[in-house]
Amino acid sequence: CVYTSMRILYLTLILALAFLGCSEYKRVEKGVVVGVIDGDTIVVEINGKIEKVRLIGVDTPEINVERNKPYEYDNITNLTLLTEWGIRAKVFAEKYLDHRKVTIEFDPMTGYRDRYGRLLAYVYVNGTDFNALLLKEGYARVYVTKFKKLEYYLKLQEIAMKERRGLWRYAS
Repeated sequence: CVYTSMRILYLTLILALAFLGCSEYKRVEKGVVVGVIDGDTIVVEINGKIEKVRLIGVDTPEINVERNKPYEYDNITNLTLLTEWGIRAKVFAEKYLDHRKVTIEFDPMTGYRDRYGRLLAYVYVNGTDFNALLLKEGYARVYVTKFKKLEYYLKLQEIAMKERRGLWRYAS
């Protein structure tokens, strides 16, 4: 009985150590933005490794007209307009992030990577939450999934919509 208890304890300890050792979750990483794919996806060099990073909780319009959908951004149906704002979001991201040192923060609620293998993260430049900035300036909508800043991001979107900032000036 003591032998069985010790064996269970030993196996539990090994599994716990294996989980901690293999866990990809790190609260934050430092890196440098080396490219901007679009308004909500960037390329970051982290410890010498190049990673695509998808910004948690935000969705900017696509930069190709055929990839946008009507009503995805409230009642905006003009796909050319959405594409224009997708390009504007990309340019905004390039101006704000390209070649800048960033801190990326992971959220255990979202998982570490998405189905395309991209890291999922909040991106900060000098302490400013860039994901939130996209919402404040009206370049993005909240991408509603489970993440710790959901309520805060929804409030930012609500304010941007109310103040008709960015693409929200075209919503009625």
